[in-house]
Amino acid sequence: MLEVLGLDQPAEALYFILVDNLPLTVAELARRTGIDHDAVAAAMVRLEDGGLVSRLPGSPASYTALPPEHALEVLLLARERDIQRVRALTERLTERHRDARRDRDSSSLIQVITGRDGVARCGQQLFNRAEKEIRGIDAPPYAEARDGARVNSAAVIEGRGVRSRFIHARDSLNTPGAMERVEVDIAAGEEVRFLPEAPMKLIIADDQAALIPLLATPQVLDACILVHPSALLDALSTLFESLWAQAQPYMPGRSGPVGEDEFVNDEERRIISMLAMGMPDESIARQLGIGYRTVQRRVQALLTRLGAASRFQAGVLAASRGWWRPDAEEQAAGEGRHAEARGPGR
Repeated sequence: MLEVLGLDQPAEALYFILVDNLPLTVAELARRTGIDHDAVAAAMVRLEDGGLVSRLPGSPASYTALPPEHALEVLLLARERDIQRVRALTERLTERHRDARRDRDSSSLIQVITGRDGVARCGQQLFNRAEKEIRGIDAPPYAEARDGARVNSAAVIEGRGVRSRFIHARDSLNTPGAMERVEVDIAAGEEVRFLPEAPMKLIIADDQAALIPLLATPQVLDACILVHPSALLDALSTLFESLWAQAQPYMPGRSGPVGEDEFVNDEERRIISMLAMGMPDESIARQLGIGYRTVQRRVQALLTRLGAASRFQAGVLAASRGWWRPDAEEQAAGEGRHAEARGPGR
């Protein structure tokens, strides 16, 4: 534990012994701990120099622990001063790093990241550095590191209070299991909306950096542009907010009564939500893992129950009757939910 203050394991063990006992000699400490006599003598010199113990006069000399609340505080203050000096050095080195690249390249506000592993690592770093919010547009293709790991922020920002908002292209739900993965993200707290088409892949971390593909329609995600604070980053942020306002929310199913003599199960809620997004029956069938004709029958049954003349109207009527909408708690939380995030590296 005290290694963070510069003490090695033998010194720490000896210090703990002295805290719990009256003054002890080097020989007594060696017998109690099993540490070599010479190693104990050397460790006591380090502890005395660090202000943790005091050597008492006598032959042989004995050692006693000084009050920990004072002794350890001195070490903590020294370590804090060291950390401050390292932080100051980090700032100076960062400026030197930027200046060196600015001299060679006037476009230092952007960096080109190449290689699938490099793109994956860069995306993961954005998730790691986010402190307030991750925003993005999710669409294939996805980056993978050399070890085969897909970039995913679930394990990175979980429990950190980082808000996450992602827009998905509706066509991305055509792959089997896509809707299930989205619902897992939503259950974790992610705010998800859908558009018929996504203009690009995108990650924005705290309005401090963004990652976009180098090519408009890449087949393999092996080259991206990292954008630092600039007018371009502001434009990407504005683009995301504009698309977010236009996008269709998706609410996962929650079984339960929604009105007098009414009951909507999970599957029906999912069908209604996907109808509202304009998804065709074939895609709904793939996501639910049921037959195409089964979906057709259930869609028709829902239209009849709602008295809807169209699929879109069914979504509107279902929301108005409480069949598909956030519960009261979600509405209160609204824009303030926090979650897992994914993006160009997802």
